[in-house]
Amino acid sequence: MNDKQNKESSTFIPPKKSWWEKNYRAVIYIAAFLAVLGGMFSNKPMHLNVSSATKGLFDSVEAIPKKRQKTIAEVEEKLKKAEEKKDDKKIRELKTYLTRLKLNTNGVLLICFDFDPSTAPELKPMAISLLRQAFKNGIKVIGNVGYNVISAQLAQNIIENIAHESSDKFQPKKAGKDYVFLGFRPNAFMVYMQMGESILSAYETDYAGNDLNTLPIMKGVHDYAEIEDVVLLSGYVGMPEIWMNVGKTKFGKDVGLGMTAVSAADYYPYIQSKQITGLLAGLRGAAEYETELKSLGSGVKGMRSQLYAHSLAILLIVIGNIEFFISKFRKKRK
Repeated sequence: MNDKQNKESSTFIPPKKSWWEKNYRAVIYIAAFLAVLGGMFSNKPMHLNVSSATKGLFDSVEAIPKKRQKTIAEVEEKLKKAEEKKDDKKIRELKTYLTRLKLNTNGVLLICFDFDPSTAPELKPMAISLLRQAFKNGIKVIGNVGYNVISAQLAQNIIENIAHESSDKFQPKKAGKDYVFLGFRPNAFMVYMQMGESILSAYETDYAGNDLNTLPIMKGVHDYAEIEDVVLLSGYVGMPEIWMNVGKTKFGKDVGLGMTAVSAADYYPYIQSKQITGLLAGLRGAAEYETELKSLGSGVKGMRSQLYAHSLAILLIVIGNIEFFISKFRKKRK
């Protein structure tokens, strides 16, 4: 009996698989690849609701020229009062400050590029949009890196590419005149505190090695008093707290954040307490900023790819469940 069973088992032929059973994995992978690729190359408009966190940061940067004009008007008023009182020391201080303010009449934005290649897919689109917005409005840009030296070259490349890109919204910008990248200095907290006294004491040269004293943009920037907004784009824990303590609490600057999606949730309470002007959360935040700026970039394209890929996943789940119930019904009929 055992010999007969062994003979039957040795001659057992498994049922022949259909083409779909053999190749369904490859089909699914190819479909997912095409969905992601289609999202990146499609120019189909994508509607995104812009959150209040994104809008707050956008509006703050957009208002930098008005902030500068308001500051100039306030200093001129103080100067008149000082002249009436004949306070020579105060007059000299205010005249020096006013001269610096008028050298960059559309204001100055400081962007801290604290991200590396691993977090660049989420944060690089934010940096590109911020630079385009600033250059479009004639805002001067100062860039730096506070956490890791490996971020410096990446940030330099981004600034250079946007400054010289072909655009109908602004003319190509010049290094040292319209923007300057300061590079990296260790011990971020101490460096940022020192910048509050004098940027030239914290950074003697820019990233390219040029003496800051020789750059036109720096003739109008001595410390935080000539900088309207600070925006930190960070993939590192702890950096936002440094800027909020130094930039906002110590020197009263408007501070905005751009964070990776996994870190952003921790910083929403700071919007409600008005410690930050706004928050860009991951790729979604980058896409919302591009939408508000009306400038299509990799943020919107990335969100479109996610939409297509997620839609495909939902469709496959639905198809799989339908197939499951159909096969179950057929077994019952048999």
